[in-house]
Amino acid sequence: MGCGNIDRGSTPDCDNLPQGGTKARLVLLNYRDVESIDETADGIITAINLVPGAQGYEFLGFRTDVKKSEGVLKTQKKNRFFHNVGFVIYELDQAQKNNIKHITKGRFIAIVENKGQTENSVEILGKNVGLSIVGGAVRDAYSSGGLFTINLETPQSGGEFEKKLPQTLGFSYEEAQIIIDGLFNEDLWILADGTWNDSGQWIDSALWID
Repeated sequence: MGCGNIDRGSTPDCDNLPQGGTKARLVLLNYRDVESIDETADGIITAINLVPGAQGYEFLGFRTDVKKSEGVLKTQKKNRFFHNVGFVIYELDQAQKNNIKHITKGRFIAIVENKGQTENSVEILGKNVGLSIVGGAVRDAYSSGGLFTINLETPQSGGEFEKKLPQTLGFSYEEAQIIIDGLFNEDLWILADGTWNDSGQWIDSALWID
């Protein structure tokens, strides 16, 4: 099949329409801290492997504090994708200002959860080239409560693009949460096909710690 040929249509399920919006939780990984990312042939991410000693960083907020979007960039060679995530930082102390300074100089991979808690809710942004800060105001004393508002996006300089739309994390919502939890400690959770039983346990020897 040609790379530009579609292989499926779309039919809405009126009883299970997707929810709009995201949860007010963002996990950022330093791009250089990610050693590798495992995925299936269909593009579902099954493991995020960090370098020794690295971890994820969680940014929490309220209501619509985390905003996610993606789009298509038409280039002379191939059409590529860009990812964007915006979030609010509530601390105004010097330590957080220093952290924001580091954000302006870094590249990151983001984990964002769409509403609904389905197998497709949790997505990875910036897998290929990372996300960097968008130029412009990050704090306005007269709007947004005087809080910091940070926007990260696929870099728009030098022809760097994402090859895919944000990819799904895990085979289910529960698996995605396990992978995320593993980013905050040294245990690496590895996932394979299997099933959850009525007690919420993963069976068929499909989940183990490396």
